[in-house]
Amino acid sequence: MGGLPVVDLTLQQKRLMAVTKWLFRASILNFVLLGCLAFYFGDTSPTVRDVESRKVHPFYDKVHSNYVYLTEFENDSLTLVLFTGVTCVFFAILIDFKLKRLVKRSEQEQAGERR
Repeated sequence: MGGLPVVDLTLQQKRLMAVTKWLFRASILNFVLLGCLAFYFGDTSPTVRDVESRKVHPFYDKVHSNYVYLTEFENDSLTLVLFTGVTCVFFAILIDFKLKRLVKRSEQEQAGERR
């Protein structure tokens, strides 16, 4: 029967797959959170600087097509959420490449044993 070759995954490969899945899920959660925060800040933040409430950091709200002003904490929070999401995606891709190499090597070793 011609089909896909069956490859037994090692414990290391299974762990890498689990880590990749969690990183991917975390990145999705981060980007959803980022979108929710952008919508929230776009609806609730002033469109002019407000020194009294310390909302002086400009943020371009692409949803409403205007600038809103955030506090330093809000601005830093958006940056941190974005950085965390991008980092999760980056490491998920790196682990995926390593996992593909390990699986390919396992396939080659199994094919060599069959001969």
